[in-house]
Amino acid sequence: FFSAIGHESLTMISLLSSLSVAALDAPVPLISPRGDFQPAAASELASVGGARSVVATVGGRLRARRLLNSIFATEFDTARAPAAGEDRGGAYVAASPQAPELLLVHTEAASAGEACEDGAVADESAFGCFALGLADAVLVLPPCAEPTRPVLVSAYEEIFAQLAATAEPTDGKRTLLVHLAQSAADAAAIKSAAMDAWAAACGGGAEPSFDSRFELTAIALPSSAVDADAFSAGATELRTRLRTLARDGFGTPIAATEVAARAEAVWLAVQSAASGRPGGAALRERYQAARAYEASMEAAVLKLRPLSAAVAKGRVIDGFGAAADSLLNGTLAHYDDAVADVSGITAELVARRRAILSKQLQADVKELFSKQQRSLARSVCKRYERQLLAVMERAGNVAQYQRDRLRKNAERAYDAQVASLVVPSLGGPTRAQLTQSFSAQLTAFADRLVESPSMQLQALGATRRRVSKPAKPPKGLRWGLALTGAMRTKWGGGGGNLQTFAGYQTPDGMWSAHGLLANDGAIADSSGSEPPPLRMQPKLNVDLSL
Repeated sequence: FFSAIGHESLTMISLLSSLSVAALDAPVPLISPRGDFQPAAASELASVGGARSVVATVGGRLRARRLLNSIFATEFDTARAPAAGEDRGGAYVAASPQAPELLLVHTEAASAGEACEDGAVADESAFGCFALGLADAVLVLPPCAEPTRPVLVSAYEEIFAQLAATAEPTDGKRTLLVHLAQSAADAAAIKSAAMDAWAAACGGGAEPSFDSRFELTAIALPSSAVDADAFSAGATELRTRLRTLARDGFGTPIAATEVAARAEAVWLAVQSAASGRPGGAALRERYQAARAYEASMEAAVLKLRPLSAAVAKGRVIDGFGAAADSLLNGTLAHYDDAVADVSGITAELVARRRAILSKQLQADVKELFSKQQRSLARSVCKRYERQLLAVMERAGNVAQYQRDRLRKNAERAYDAQVASLVVPSLGGPTRAQLTQSFSAQLTAFADRLVESPSMQLQALGATRRRVSKPAKPPKGLRWGLALTGAMRTKWGGGGGNLQTFAGYQTPDGMWSAHGLLANDGAIADSSGSEPPPLRMQPKLNVDLSL
């Protein structure tokens, strides 16, 4: 009996000893921050004995590492700032002596500035898919202490985004999702948000359903510094829940030596599904660049709209060049400010978007400039044409000096107005080039106009007026009245140093009115007496044509 007891005791001591050495000295890297699988993990895991369930973390970063250390006595690095040139992203596996039935895998996306040169994808979506494909239970840490429903949906969408594109699990495997909230959690609301995110990841389809793939439970796990009792209770509940994963139907424990091979296969599947897809950081920066482009373009269009309406009516906007130049530079500056904090991942896209924005705005401004320049040239040419026609109507001929003078006046008017239309940042023709081109256009226009039918008609009319006999008045009797008046005052002494005369006569000469105003009222007339202050003399005009 005692020998049997001793044998059993030795067996238990041997088992405990094997479990005590089954823990890893430090977390072993499975995947590097650049998305490369680490083959050395297999040899490191060979020292871990027994079949174990796999538990992975998603999100949380520093908080996730601290929770694993506090609850399972692991040794993840919890320094706030990494060493120079170090990136904590990737996946790491650890075995805890306090949880001999578990292998703990911590996943953490690389920083936005850590580019994957070989095309690997190591963002939140890739590691979320990796954790769901590898682990029997996934600890989900929300991005903030009290996330709203949209934040929860977004967080779970990032986890589920790539899973729908990978191979379906076999044998109806389900994964336990443990939502580690920092405050009292509403499990129903969290599950509703996760279900919406899963539906979005599946493209809105009903299959496979959320419940056929997952079971979600929420555990309140506040900071131990804030509420030590609540943290202890939550940690105990979490350890208890994870100890019975296999018994509860969440996966089958596997040997630690097989975890590396399984992790490599899952990661290859993740990378295969993600081939050609940019990382999450790149997608966010692409969205930021696209939003900055749209906002800048929208603001520019709103400013261009009243200018376009005025130009459509044939107006030439004074100061258009300065306003358009300010619009172009201001819009590009607004875009640059909006994308100032993007990394080098999307630098090419940002530059391409900027070039497209600049090209579109320049095209719109060039169109407005061209329309106004044509309207200005047309209006100046019309004025020049009217002036030439007026000269031809009066004289019957346009002398060369008259053409030159009118052409110079037209060029001067065009040059003065086109100066305010030139947009410096467009890099188009200068003011001098535009004026020179218009001068050549005006010369050709004048040459055609002089030989045009309208000018010939004006010349014929002038010649006819010169050579034709005066028109005879119509036969009959015409009459009219001619009124003459004089006002003589004694202003300024009445010496006659002020005198003015005004009058009006109809074209036929039959009606007329004339008046005289003088200050010679103190000067005696031929009779020796002073003239009357006001004198009126009417005259009747009679014209008889036979």
